[in-house]
Amino acid sequence: MLSASYTMKNLWARRVTAGLTVIGLGLVVFVFLGVLMLAHGLEHTLTSTGDPNNAIILRKGALSEIDSQVSREHTKVLASEPEVRLADDGRTLAVNELGLQLTLVKPGTNSLASLVLRGTSHESLLVRPKVRLTHGRLWAPGTTEVIVGKQVAAQFPMASLGRSLRFGQREWTVVGIFEADGSGFESEVWGDVEQFMMTFHRTAFTSMTVRLTNPTLLGPFKGRIEEDPRFRVTVRREPEFYEEKAKTLARMIRVTGLFLTSVFSVGAVLGATMTMSASVAQRTTEIGTLRTLGFTRREILQAFLTESAGLGLIGGVIGVIAASGLQFVTVSTLNMDSMSELAFRFRLTSLMIVQGVGFALIMSVVAGFFPAARAASLDIVQALGERTI
Repeated sequence: MLSASYTMKNLWARRVTAGLTVIGLGLVVFVFLGVLMLAHGLEHTLTSTGDPNNAIILRKGALSEIDSQVSREHTKVLASEPEVRLADDGRTLAVNELGLQLTLVKPGTNSLASLVLRGTSHESLLVRPKVRLTHGRLWAPGTTEVIVGKQVAAQFPMASLGRSLRFGQREWTVVGIFEADGSGFESEVWGDVEQFMMTFHRTAFTSMTVRLTNPTLLGPFKGRIEEDPRFRVTVRREPEFYEEKAKTLARMIRVTGLFLTSVFSVGAVLGATMTMSASVAQRTTEIGTLRTLGFTRREILQAFLTESAGLGLIGGVIGVIAASGLQFVTVSTLNMDSMSELAFRFRLTSLMIVQGVGFALIMSVVAGFFPAARAASLDIVQALGERTI
């Protein structure tokens, strides 16, 4: 069997063309991983928005919080259900919320961005332990004060601490900034639900979120509430509700991105095939010499495939390293559920690394197979005859 040093020597001898091939393969892996990281980052942001101990209550048939309605009278009854947890001080861990849209001008552009405006109460931080203030304080009940997610504060200067936002024909002072473990809440603006309802002339909440005494009690709670003809509501576990919203958008990203990746991969495979074919053409006499020295067709086939796989491995590693830099990038997209901006980060997993390198190896082996087969099938006399012609 031909040694690894033989393979490395030949790759080095063709370092310019080999380098271009590696760059092409690396770019395809970069795009491939970028798509996977983008979709995974979106899914992670939306699914981490929910808590398995929480149940969200919406009007039956509502597709999102924005187009739902839950009456004040019903929320009082629902909050008294035995499955709803009580805080240490006796407060019911249930929050009535009003979901609205807030439109802001994107900095540096004339385009508009829609954000989720969530009217809620201080109990929301008990119902959602992931949410915690990092700067400032909570709004004072009954005032025109709001707190904003850290992604909102980062993207919109007018939403920074101490500044004011204007909506509902009123000025609202930003008194706090919160984070929520990278969840979708970080792209929202929160304030006093009663003030929001008065400002926007609403008489009903859009949703209600309760914290259960035990996650296993969702079944009995859901069954009893949904069967009660008084309410006409749907009860969902919070993570499942947000995960369902993530699937559609993530699927669109994957389909579009993988289509582009497949187009780029065809170009990379053709480029690698041309590189390996040129290598075979330049080394015809060398191949004949190897056959004369007793190396079998199979060993020559393996040697050329190893060279091709080596290019793929290097290209795959380069693509992974380049893609890993995307983890520090935050992007925003339109949440099709709420028609609002959602900020999230690219996320790379160990499985994606394996998939990226594996994809590069597959492309390189496919590209190198036919040139390698041609090299292995060369007749000794014809190959050596190239020298004398």
